[in-house]
Amino acid sequence: MVKSYLFDKQTKLEIGQALWQARHEKRLYLTNVSVKTKIPCKIIEGMELGKFMEYGPLRKLLEFYGKRVKVILD
Repeated sequence: MVKSYLFDKQTKLEIGQALWQARHEKRLYLTNVSVKTKIPCKIIEGMELGKFMEYGPLRKLLEFYGKRVKVILD
């Protein structure tokens, strides 16, 4: 299980920005995504702002947007 504390601040911001971008590419409002994914708007917004990451909602959002995660280890 991915815990929010496993991501540093920069990573949370980058993931959040990618989530925001995916939503805007599909021209969706937070409320639309919330209804379709059953994730509260507050959670989606917090994740998009990089305040926190939760595994369950992150997985649902990625699936909803048709995105995958690519991990690069430096």
